[in-house]
Amino acid sequence: MTVLQKLRIQVIFTTVFVLMFILAAILITLDISIYRRESDKVFDFLEILSKNEGHRPSPKKEKFRRMTPEDTPQTGMTDIVAPIYEATTPPPFYRNFEFPEIRNYFSAMADSNKTVAAIINDFPLSYTKDEISEFIAKVFRSGKHKGIIDGLFYTVTEKDFGSSLICVANRRGELTVMHRLFVYSFMIYALSLIVAVFFAWIISGYIVRPVKTAFEKQKQFVADASHELKTPIAVIGANLDVLMSDFSENKWLGYIREENDRMGHLVKDLLFLARSDSERDHDDNLEFNLSQAIGSAVLPFESVIFEEGKTLDLQIEDNMSFFGNENKIKQVVIVLVDNAIKNSDRGALIKVNAFSENQKKIVKVYNTGNGIPISEREKIFLRFYRSDSSRNRKTGGYGLGLPIANTIAQEYGGSISVDSKVGEWTEFTLSLPSKKRRGAKNNLK
Repeated sequence: MTVLQKLRIQVIFTTVFVLMFILAAILITLDISIYRRESDKVFDFLEILSKNEGHRPSPKKEKFRRMTPEDTPQTGMTDIVAPIYEATTPPPFYRNFEFPEIRNYFSAMADSNKTVAAIINDFPLSYTKDEISEFIAKVFRSGKHKGIIDGLFYTVTEKDFGSSLICVANRRGELTVMHRLFVYSFMIYALSLIVAVFFAWIISGYIVRPVKTAFEKQKQFVADASHELKTPIAVIGANLDVLMSDFSENKWLGYIREENDRMGHLVKDLLFLARSDSERDHDDNLEFNLSQAIGSAVLPFESVIFEEGKTLDLQIEDNMSFFGNENKIKQVVIVLVDNAIKNSDRGALIKVNAFSENQKKIVKVYNTGNGIPISEREKIFLRFYRSDSSRNRKTGGYGLGLPIANTIAQEYGGSISVDSKVGEWTEFTLSLPSKKRRGAKNNLK
């Protein structure tokens, strides 16, 4: 996955995540508020029933008479209509209560044995006495004073001598409607996310386009500059060969040769990265003996490791095969082993272990040494990055080895990871999938 693809995915993820959070908050708040409003309305109604002995109260009608001058001696107004309430006024607990249009309700009086003793209703019931008794039994088994069972809201009020008044309202139809509302809300939510992903994909293309243009120009510049540098570097090298044939002991010419060679390697690496970025490097993928390739890549370092007073431990599983470009895989192994040699002290142990595991080819390169801090374990795969402790100028590199190795691994669907303990050891792990790549040819060596 390229940097631009990762950037586009991040834009899509951020956009969809923000919309997902906001839309979820709105829909959940709306659904909960509707449900709580309905529940509060029904429970308030049941509370009124319980305070009115199970009946729906009916406020008394007001009687009116016209006021006399004695009622308003200061103003003399006689056209004001004043109410005269009957002796019994509505109880204060429901005077200002707006009764909902609930008709399917009833109340039941239960004795101390929790047996239905009387059924109270203001409207015809759609329940038999047995059904009411069974429901009241469920209410008592729940042990709650208010709740919902099978779509029926209820409240339990303790009365004298251990009796109880149970007020019940059937709201199954309303709960069914609310359930459908919740389902529709979820469907709208899911559909909105799908639409958001679609539009975010389109918008991300416009957002990434300027970055893509700049990135393409940068890659083209690196490729063109590297190509143009090849000729002067080759000319300088040819002239140095002529001069050194006459002045072989001149140390200044030796310095020039050394730096010219380093510049040549740098240009070569830049050209490789430029070709990888532009995806112009398509070579045939052949099946080859991975075990032999790893061995041939590591063994040339044996003399260098011995001269520097270090120990090489090489363990390679026999007859491992892989589909790909053998030279590229060998280049990855060379980079990892060279990195282990350069970042270890005299007397260090360098281990190379290659084996198959879980349908993957694993190559581990271990070395004792200073280790890599956690803060730098991702940075070391960045181009031209060199930490002060392990990738300094004394190694002679430009910080392109590990990026090149990582690019090759990703080209084959693999990865390179690093684990380390500061002051003790470092281990790089190359993981490659074993499956055959499309277009690969069977030509095992």
